Amino acid sequence: MSNKYNYSIAEKKWQDFWNENQIYKFDYNSSSPIYSIDTPPPTVSGDIHIGHVFSYTQAEVIVRFQRMQGYNVFYPFGFDNNGLPTEKLVEKEINKKGSELPRKEFVETCLQVTDKYIAKFRELWQSLGISADWSLEYTTISQMSQRISQRSFLELLEKGVATKKTSPALWCTVFQTSVAQAEIDNKETESFFHYLKFKLEDETDVIIATTRPELLPSCVAVFVNPHDERYAHLIGKKIITPFGAKVDILADDKVSIDKGTGVVMCCTYGDDTDIYWVKKHNLPEKIIINFDGKIKNSPIEEMNGLYVKQARTLIVEKLKEQGSLLKSDPITHTVGIGERGGQPIEILPVSQWFIQILPIREKLLELADKINWYPDHMKKRYVEWVENLKWDWGVSRQRFFGVPIPVWYSKKTGEMILPTLDQLPVDPKLDMPKVLPPDHTYDDIEPDKDVLDTWATSSLTPDLNARWKEENSIEDKLLPMTLRPQAHDIIRTWALYTIVKSYLHHDNIPWSNMMISGHVLFKKGEKISKSKNQKMLTPAELIANYSADALRFWACRSSLGKDIQLDEKEIQNGQKLVTKLWNSANFSIMNLSDYDHKNKLSLDQLEMTDRWILSKAQDTAKKMTNYLNNFEFGVAMTEFERFFWHDFCDYYLEMIKNRIYKPEIYENGQAKKLSAQYALYITLNTIIKLIAPYLPHITEEIYQDFFRKDEEYVSIHKAKYPENIIENIENKEQIYKSMDLFFDVVEGVRKFKTESKIRLGEEIELVKISAPSEDLEYLKAYKDDILGVTRAKNIEFVISDSFLSEYFL
Repeated sequence: MSNKYNYSIAEKKWQDFWNENQIYKFDYNSSSPIYSIDTPPPTVSGDIHIGHVFSYTQAEVIVRFQRMQGYNVFYPFGFDNNGLPTEKLVEKEINKKGSELPRKEFVETCLQVTDKYIAKFRELWQSLGISADWSLEYTTISQMSQRISQRSFLELLEKGVATKKTSPALWCTVFQTSVAQAEIDNKETESFFHYLKFKLEDETDVIIATTRPELLPSCVAVFVNPHDERYAHLIGKKIITPFGAKVDILADDKVSIDKGTGVVMCCTYGDDTDIYWVKKHNLPEKIIINFDGKIKNSPIEEMNGLYVKQARTLIVEKLKEQGSLLKSDPITHTVGIGERGGQPIEILPVSQWFIQILPIREKLLELADKINWYPDHMKKRYVEWVENLKWDWGVSRQRFFGVPIPVWYSKKTGEMILPTLDQLPVDPKLDMPKVLPPDHTYDDIEPDKDVLDTWATSSLTPDLNARWKEENSIEDKLLPMTLRPQAHDIIRTWALYTIVKSYLHHDNIPWSNMMISGHVLFKKGEKISKSKNQKMLTPAELIANYSADALRFWACRSSLGKDIQLDEKEIQNGQKLVTKLWNSANFSIMNLSDYDHKNKLSLDQLEMTDRWILSKAQDTAKKMTNYLNNFEFGVAMTEFERFFWHDFCDYYLEMIKNRIYKPEIYENGQAKKLSAQYALYITLNTIIKLIAPYLPHITEEIYQDFFRKDEEYVSIHKAKYPENIIENIENKEQIYKSMDLFFDVVEGVRKFKTESKIRLGEEIELVKISAPSEDLEYLKAYKDDILGVTRAKNIEFVISDSFLSEYFL
């Protein structure tokens, strides 16, 4: 081995080696149990940021560990190039809106642009050491993905679960498309409660408080609580809005007596309560907001053509002028904001496709109990979201680049016309159905112009991986999958919708385990986002500066589900671990140059120090295995570092130097040297395998340089994770206790030399150890190593009631 480890050369070398030798390829013919991962396909919407590295590395460490546990690992990688973020990226790249191009041309442009980004993404993931089987790569807009997504839609349509209806829907005015409830962020926003004067027919004033005075022209009723003594006598009367419209005063228990004035106007549509009232009381609709977020059809002519905020300002001024505005109190309230558009969501009646999920809410809650959640408290987020669902899942989108909804309609009868399954995938705007209704020609039909919500396809990632109902399907082997790793912010979308689809298609859970990661924060309370102008080093720059292994180390210093800020000092600590691992391996291998690994020693042939380090290695392996099986990669890493830095580097290597360097000074010196080399060989081999899932590159380098010639595995990442390193030691706890006393002696000598201003390697005359007789007997077994590490010429053991060590020049 060279004196210095050059990560910039080594990491690329081993990445190429893994690819060329197909180290991570899934074996379709293996009889080993399968460990399958439903890997998140990152959205193709710009460059990968450090948040992706954080969560993907954590899952990848678990994958590498399970591969070393003997599983036949199915580890695919996908790319989500289907959705609004991708459209935004492409429009930015070509400096044109999708609406400015023929749809076919824009779709082709999207595919070209996303292919370029996918290549960049793949290169970065591989430079990080992601051990995916790249032959399993997929995209959410591929022909297979579109076919499976459309097949899912048609099956749900046949079951009556997918339905089309014109009804109030959540609408993003920025992208002019419907959105799902899960695509809305509730944000605290500063606003005003405006107190307005309405009048009864007898000119009596009634005060109503509202945050949305611009909706006054769409007021269709006024509501009071029937149990509110202040207003019960008004029920059934008419009331006149500040702009002259006359509406009914109705009663409903949903009116909050304590909020505002206790009198509420119902507008179509201000919120979901308005929807409830319109349906329950059979009220008319007055829609004054257009799909682009501008006011239309308002009797107040000056409002028409204004955006909502502009209209609000105008209305407030007009109300002031006519004396109908009593006051405006500043408030902070929760507003639903589109996560993509960044603007308040409106509710507009549109013709949309829905998947009915409200009727199966109880089943969705039951399914959550069948999944193992890591960390387990994340299950509560899912449960609370499902319990509070108010909308079915709207799956149609008014976009250009997506999976087309595979439906045509008869212009004559309005009936739906569906493709045959062998036609899939189809684009109804370009293709024609094989079968037409009687007395129809192709001129008598028209296509559904919408595409499916990107989640309608992403929710099928287990099916995409299993190639559901395809000719080369492996669903019998793969479903349900073993693991879904994902971030906590998409529990309400990706997790929920995947569970929905799995239940509706397979009557089962999609995976057995969920591994929920946190976010990397740019600063406190602000997560890293591709959509924000946040100045920080890119993953590629961090890898170039510190190494992929060091960056992976940082990613695993957190716990599952917890958000952290990027800390370059922690990456530097990873770099230090890489350097220390290389240096300690170099030292060890140098001292194993004359060692034959075929030498097998029994427990009674080992020196006490060597029994101790092997037993410690075994304990560490057992603990790490337990932690990693429970996805506690951070705790497992801490356990490794404690063993590697403290037990192995700080003490063991120092203890055995003299036995290896100068065996002639000891009685039976060659046997004692052999004992040290035997334990050193096994311990170093164990160390690199324990940490291999975290630091795959440097461990491969050490393995190939020294251990490969002695082992059957072509790569360390195909080797077995360490276990059964040493047979059980009956007096292990006493050995550990006496070794702790040994450490006290060593630390005492080091402190003594420092205070005496002599070098640590300089000899001293005597170490005197006083201890109870039982401890002393064990300490005597370490005599040679105590002399070696303290550089003492003599050692004296004295029986006493308590432990004490003394040192003499």
